Amino acid sequence: MTEAVSSPEGAETGVYRAVCGLCDGCCGISIALENGQIVQIEGQKDHPISKGYICPKGRAVKEMVEAPDRIRRPLKKTGGGLWQEVSWDEALNLVARKLEEIKAKYGAEAVAVHVGQAGVRKESILYAKRFYRAFGTPNFSTAGSHCHISKMMANMITYGELPVPDCLNSRCIMLWGYNPMASCPPLMNNINEAVRRGASLIVIDPKATLTAKRADCHLQLRPGTDGALALGMLNVIIKEGLYDRDFVDKWTIGFERLAKYVADYPPEKVERITWVTADKIKEAARLYAKNSPACIYQGIALELHTNGFQTIRAISILQAITGNLDVCGGAIFVPAAKLASLKFKTTERNAKPVIGQDEFPLFYKHTRQAQANIYTRAIFEGEPYPIKGMIVAGSNPVLTWPNAGKVKSALASLEFLVVVDHFMTETARLANVVFPAATFLGRSELWSTAHSFGMPKIGLAAAVLQEKYNMSDWEFWKELAGRMGYGEYFPWKSEEDAINFRLEPLGLTVEGLKREPFGYTYNKWAGKKYEREGFNTPSGKVEIYSEELEKHGYDPLPVYKEPAESPKSVPEIAGDYPLILTTGARAIGYVHSRFRSLPSLRRLSPEPLVEVHKDKAGELKIKDGETVVVETLRGSIEIKVKLTDKVDPRVIFIPHGWNDANANILTDNEILDPVSGFPAARALLARIIKKKTCFWNK
Repeated sequence: MTEAVSSPEGAETGVYRAVCGLCDGCCGISIALENGQIVQIEGQKDHPISKGYICPKGRAVKEMVEAPDRIRRPLKKTGGGLWQEVSWDEALNLVARKLEEIKAKYGAEAVAVHVGQAGVRKESILYAKRFYRAFGTPNFSTAGSHCHISKMMANMITYGELPVPDCLNSRCIMLWGYNPMASCPPLMNNINEAVRRGASLIVIDPKATLTAKRADCHLQLRPGTDGALALGMLNVIIKEGLYDRDFVDKWTIGFERLAKYVADYPPEKVERITWVTADKIKEAARLYAKNSPACIYQGIALELHTNGFQTIRAISILQAITGNLDVCGGAIFVPAAKLASLKFKTTERNAKPVIGQDEFPLFYKHTRQAQANIYTRAIFEGEPYPIKGMIVAGSNPVLTWPNAGKVKSALASLEFLVVVDHFMTETARLANVVFPAATFLGRSELWSTAHSFGMPKIGLAAAVLQEKYNMSDWEFWKELAGRMGYGEYFPWKSEEDAINFRLEPLGLTVEGLKREPFGYTYNKWAGKKYEREGFNTPSGKVEIYSEELEKHGYDPLPVYKEPAESPKSVPEIAGDYPLILTTGARAIGYVHSRFRSLPSLRRLSPEPLVEVHKDKAGELKIKDGETVVVETLRGSIEIKVKLTDKVDPRVIFIPHGWNDANANILTDNEILDPVSGFPAARALLARIIKKKTCFWNK
């Protein structure tokens, strides 16, 4: 294709630069249009991050935009449960009227607004926030209820910021519960480049992934025991004096208490807990500590345990005491772009607490959001008050929230449910009204590489397509607010006007950013900011011992506790459910529950499979491709078997996000991490039951 340029207003033919919005990779793509139709998609070879790479999802954008099952008109459920196409005006007016009725009858707090992963780090979340504040409900939630926020909280409480691993310049990279080969290939390219230059690679993963096989050291641990492993590594580093003494003396609080605590976690003891040999623990600890600058990439998998918060605390402390904070090649603190806030003061007052505010006060303090994992309790039990209506945008809770059977029943029992999505998802099927969403090519929004790649850049992903039947997120929230009398809170005439307002503190405009296809560098990383400003904690230092946690009744040190369901914590249950189930590893063609209807992506991963070790399969007398029942205390699913030697015989793996075999029917939303409220999705007790063959099928 010819050199790509920014898309002019209303253009229908030409080649235009775009930034893929399907994940956090910020990959540069070029879109060729003829008469408003996509004819070709390529990666931009001159793009500084993706360098021409385009993943299967990016190559499937044309399929997504033109999918025959994509929703193209608002839909209203009739009295008989059938769907009827209606105009945007009719649908929006209906939603406005029903929300006002719920507000008048139960109070504004009875309506919850949830935006899913499709809106994370997008402008759409900010528009949804303006709406919920204008409406007056305290209950706004995001995918952060079970993704990323626990990691952010643990790092914030320990040293005041969430750092970004500087993999490209590191001498030792530790991927802990993270596989960028499947979830962020551009980052994997940086890691591969660092390895080619001589960096060591450590992978901590219960599965022998392709990334793990390439590593210098792979620690294949028992799911849910990452916290004990981190303590074992701290034991080795402290006992052998491999930590940065100057940094510890000047910039930490509580080191001596930590040293005393981890003395009770020698590698030999940790081996019995984690299944990782003592020699392997020592090898990894020494490799990391002796090869500074080193960095640790903490994956989402670490958060999805009942002990996840303290596990991440332990790993964050491991980074700190080895002197790898805010140094080139370590964990760097990258300033966010200073944009104008879209927050506002409103005359609406609601004295009711946010759902989860009392149970998880630190989650609320750091997010000012509701904890969506306990919405079902409010819906079923009315605690602390009932939820009667919800708006769900860019999320599919029936497939992505824990204890999906209970979630489905809860959403079905609401008086009014609104869903905004591209497709008729399992959640959308429960709704009263479904709105079609615009794709990322049909809206304009800001992007940043600070959070994923440590580059303080901000750019504009300008709208490329004129999606005539679909409103952008901006238009949806503005139109709904206007019909409810909240138009004053959306004073801008267009989405670009709203973005211009956001850009004012930087002295930038939408038009200016259109001339910066690779983004505008708004700051420079200087390194060791703490030497100039201290850490953003109450003490100004790294708080190994956290008085804030202690004040709220939590362990002030990163104490290890067994997962709520494990052979050690509940041996009486493990007798009946002898296998450890872990769910949710990402496939490169999908993001959570999205894109499974697209043919090119479905060919890559045609169906959900439970991965079982060959030896365990022989013991259970099950064969490759056989359909079995996997059961936990929450429920059961039928799923085909895939035999493998990449997992421990005591562990089984199931992907999430599938209608056909919904892994979240098996997960739990009753016992949650006590600090973050995050669910256990990566370490549960399960069993495999061989399906009985009826005589007529023999």
